[in-house]
Parts: sequence; structure tokens; C-alpha cells
Amino acid sequence: MSDKEVILEKENVTAFNSDVAANQGYRYTNNAPFSSVVANLRPTQETLKLIDKSAKTLVDIGCGDGTYTSEIAKARPDLKITGFDPASVAIGLAKEKFPNINFEVANLLDAASMPTQQFDIAVIRGVLHHLTDPALAIENAAKIARKVIIIEPNGNNPILKVIEKTSKYHIEHEEQSFSQALLSKWCEEKNLKVESLTVIGFVPFFFPTFPAKVIYFFQPFLEKFWLLKKFFGAQIVIVATRK
Repeated sequence: MSDKEVILEKENVTAFNSDVAANQGYRYTNNAPFSSVVANLRPTQETLKLIDKSAKTLVDIGCGDGTYTSEIAKARPDLKITGFDPASVAIGLAKEKFPNINFEVANLLDAASMPTQQFDIAVIRGVLHHLTDPALAIENAAKIARKVIIIEPNGNNPILKVIEKTSKYHIEHEEQSFSQALLSKWCEEKNLKVESLTVIGFVPFFFPTFPAKVIYFFQPFLEKFWLLKKFFGAQIVIVATRK
């Protein structure tokens, strides 16, 4: 490991590197159960919908093992894509599995370590809730992209709040969640204008297969009801642009 990588790993990435080393990828991306597959599918669909057809460059911030990055690259081969993450083991696997995508070890909380180029779009998917300073993370993302897509677990969901306090996995990975209002407030404070906000998905990760299939079947119908989405939906999706 280089000196740069040692410095960047001062953030708590041990659990993520251990996941990748043990599973050849994260547990929710590699050999994942049905619930995790469909729970991941919905944010990918939404991300692709929100990427402008005119966009030329994209950065996937906190790209982990590169699975989500590769899904974007497959759907949009015209994009020049970079992914970065502080977990060096995850980045090593991403480089091995997806050699046509540029992956780097970098930390969203350390602006000096991040790519210096400007991107049309930054995607921050499932990252902020692992960080010690989410507001700073949003600020740093806005420095390198004119449009930022934020996807986060729904902090208005009372079931999720219980899981965060009781699940060993969530505790080990220091998971938390934020309300739509707080995420929007951070964007505004960091000179970003919130262009859109929605809540998507209802299937929990690592959920028993049969009930997950039932929820997945009704998911398109459930997403039509705003109050239901606000308090029981799975993921908040925010699109914000630099003012």
C-alpha cells in the first residue's frame, strides 16, 4: 500500500475492505440474495434516468467495488467515467473486474486527494451515511461537478431507524440515515440548488426472498403514494446543481 493510500485510509474503511476481501465484492453486490439484487436495481434505474443525454463525464464517488459504476458504463458507453473510494481493497477489485473504467483511491472528505478535473455529473450513492461529515462531503462533490445526484437510505423511515440501532452489520459499518429536509438543507448551505427530490423503492436489503418478491411486485404501485414513500420508502434521491 502506498503512503497516499495509508493516509486516505484514516477514515474507517476497515469493515469495507474486509467485506471485499472475504466476499470478492460487497455482500450486497456479489452473490447477493434476491432482495439485495432488486433493492440495488431501483437506484440504478433512477440514476440512469437522471443522467443527462448531453453529459460527457461522470464521477462515481464512493464507488466501492465498482459494481454500480460498471452498470452506468454499460448503459452509457459514451460517458467518460471515473470512480473513487477510500477503500483500497475495493478499488483494487474494481480495477481488476472493470479495467476499462478509471478507478482511483481517494477520500470525499479530503478534497486534496480527489480528482482535479471537472465532471458534468457526480453520483454519490449510499455514501453519505457512512461519513463523519456529510455536509463537507456534499461541498467537496460540488467542487468537481456541476450536477450532483445523491442517493441515501430514507431517514424518515422508522423501521430503518430501529435497524440502525440493532443490526450488527449496520453498527459495524457505522450506518446512519438522514431526513429529506436535512439532506436538502446541506445542499442549500453548500451553494447547491435542489432541482428534484423523490423517494424510491420499498424492498429492504437482506430481506427474506418470498416477502421481498411480494413487495417488489407491488413496488411500482406503492411508489405512487407520496406519504407512503416519505415514511416507508427505501431511498431518497436528490438532484442538485451549482447555483
